[in-house]
Amino acid sequence: MGTELDVLVKKINKDAKEEVMTLGLNKFNYSRIPFTSPRMNYCTFGGIPQYKITEFYGEEHGGKTTSALDIVANYQNMADAKDVLYVDAENSLDVEWAIKLGVDVDRLYIAQPKEQSAESIFQMIYDSVETGEVGLWILDSIGALFSEQEYEKKLDDKTYGGISKPLTLFAKRVSGLLPKYKCTGIGINQRRENMSGYGPSITTPGGDAWKHFCSVRMQFSRGSYIDENGNPLTRSAETPAGNIVMMSMTKNKTCPPTRRTGYYTLDYQNGINYLYDLVEVAIKYDIVEKRGSWFSILDTDTGEIITDKIQGQSNVYAYLEDHDEALERLEELVDKNMGKLQ
Repeated sequence: MGTELDVLVKKINKDAKEEVMTLGLNKFNYSRIPFTSPRMNYCTFGGIPQYKITEFYGEEHGGKTTSALDIVANYQNMADAKDVLYVDAENSLDVEWAIKLGVDVDRLYIAQPKEQSAESIFQMIYDSVETGEVGLWILDSIGALFSEQEYEKKLDDKTYGGISKPLTLFAKRVSGLLPKYKCTGIGINQRRENMSGYGPSITTPGGDAWKHFCSVRMQFSRGSYIDENGNPLTRSAETPAGNIVMMSMTKNKTCPPTRRTGYYTLDYQNGINYLYDLVEVAIKYDIVEKRGSWFSILDTDTGEIITDKIQGQSNVYAYLEDHDEALERLEELVDKNMGKLQ
């Protein structure tokens, strides 16, 4: 790089009071906040990217809020974690469920606006990020917000644009602020049927500009119900023990576009079933070898058989619950294989 350009780069960074121009791309490797589910981490190459905006959207009871709370819990366990702001615009956050998912609610700032406009909520998030003390914010949900224009009119008055304009302005401003203050954002959004006859059949509130500022967009939906052993049940099941949460990656600018879909196992009594999902990922990497109804745990690098001839996948879970050393080896091998692909 030439001398004049060196001087110019230094001046640009000095004027901006941060490093906005560098030589090379090594500094842009993305650190991530992991999910509890190894399946989800497999699909996302380690979790959601830090210092970016991620959108979770989809149908009701699809797993959006649960997935966001899972990210909160895992972020709080990171060594460099800062405060977390959860904006509960729907005023429906289940604190007991959050605790079950591992969230430390005593370290969580919860905002539950009653009659505040979208503009005031966006400003609250922006100001919180600017303190430098917030490392993660969640907005739940965009579809529940209303603009000042809507608030000032009567119920039967027509309004145009809704929250699109203030959301666009907020996204523009906050997306540049996140890397500066090492903060990550999650916007939870609802799903709408597109009745116009043009474009995709499914859309989301807030306009198109918001989507462009999201580095990752993940669509969630409820899969099959399951019993206490993880076996699928019919949709008419009266007392399911949980359900599968389905995920489709509709946008991802931070990792290879090779894994478009994923899912995780949700247990209504205990939260996300880490063990079920760990074994499923181990099968993908051939660390757990499946031959008919028989299973073996292998070290794929050395060929060592860690555990041999366990009949039935449910017995694999039971074995791992009772044998901490085998579980630790399996976790190490899965983490090692995931690391090769990041």
